Formats: sequence, C-alpha cells, structure tokens
Amino acid sequence: MNSTIEIRNKPKASIIFNEEKFEIIDSKDSSNNGFYLFDKLLNVDVIERKTDWYITVLSFIVDIFTGSASGSNYKNKAHLKIDLEDSSIKIWLSNDDIDKAHKAKKLLNESILNA
Repeated sequence: MNSTIEIRNKPKASIIFNEEKFEIIDSKDSSNNGFYLFDKLLNVDVIERKTDWYITVLSFIVDIFTGSASGSNYKNKAHLKIDLEDSSIKIWLSNDDIDKAHKAKKLLNESILNA
C-alpha cells in the first residue's frame, strides 16, 4: 500500500502511506514532519470547525460586567488529530480540506486494524 493523500494545498500538508509506516509532511508545522509506525497509532479523528460554547459564554459574561458588548462567537479551528502512543499530532485544516482529511482518517484507521 504505497499512496499519498494531499490534505492541504497552501501551505502543503500530505500523508504518504507505506507498508508499515506513514510519513507526514506539513509545511505549516514542521514539528509534525516525520515517519510514524502504524502499530504506534492509537486513534485518528477529524475535528471540524465549531463554536466553543464555553469560551463564547464566558466572554459574554465578561462583556456584561465590563460594558463592552462585542458579542463575539468563538470557534475552534478544524484539524486532523492523530494520536500515537507517545504523542499527538494536529494538522490544521480549512473548510476545503475536510473531505481529504476524512479520507486520510479512513485510511489511517484501516491501517490500525491491519497493524
């Protein structure tokens, strides 16, 4: 199984699948770059952009007491989260990258089962 999924175009991020390991190339966060063994892979998930209600409500309460009615709605950034035995990797996504991230998630999860 040698294949590549380009998760993000700008800046470039991709996952290269090999027989026993996968490689991450992330131009935005070089600490993600490297080779990782499938048998060290615990979980893969796509976290989509959504409202962080805790921060939104907290900021609303602070706005009430300070008199500044900014009324901001705080959102978490979308990312592909890869949990390994000794670390966790986050590859940040835009809305256009979500489908590619789900495809990578599927392939990585299949690799967990085959490892």
